[in-house]
Amino acid sequence: MIKKIFGFYRLPMYILVKPFDGFYAMKYQGEGTLKLAFLNFFVLLFSYAINDQYASLVVNPQNPLELNSLMNWVMITGALVLFCVSNWSVTSLTNGEGKLKDIFMAICYAMTPLVLTIIPATIISNFLSADEAGFYYMIMAVGMAYFVFLVFAGLVVVHNYSPGKAVLTVVLTFIALLIIVFLLTLLFTLWQQLWVFVYSIYTELMFR
Repeated sequence: MIKKIFGFYRLPMYILVKPFDGFYAMKYQGEGTLKLAFLNFFVLLFSYAINDQYASLVVNPQNPLELNSLMNWVMITGALVLFCVSNWSVTSLTNGEGKLKDIFMAICYAMTPLVLTIIPATIISNFLSADEAGFYYMIMAVGMAYFVFLVFAGLVVVHNYSPGKAVLTVVLTFIALLIIVFLLTLLFTLWQQLWVFVYSIYTELMFR
């Protein structure tokens, strides 16, 4: 059973050691699967939920009784979807070779460092004093830094970009993301105003 699990998880672990070769195998040799990408993402969501609930008060000032893990999951999922769509829309105009599926899989596989560091950091936090909290933040920072590097490596490979062009498209991706968020906020505001207007008319008619 354990051998099966490690065999199934072989590619994300290989990407940790040899990112560019691993992402090349994912993109061009058919090694990656959407099923594994979704699994890695769901494990990350679960890890963050565990961290929110059980990290020591030394590093987690939130009240566990007031936490809403579902809302956190929605925010993380929304951020992932927005980044994937923004990157795909930008790279479609800059001759990127990656499809939306490739971008999603690369980012989900790049989450492996976070998956491997959040739970251990959560456990360790319960044995640390306030003066030792830096160890927790160091573990989390290492996981996040390596995650960012793997995302960059994945985008370089799936789009067949040079590092310089990849940096430029990442910058353009965040600009596109902000534009999309602005448009969605505007649409939501307009829809809300329309709903209030329609409801007010309905109320007037009912009372007459």
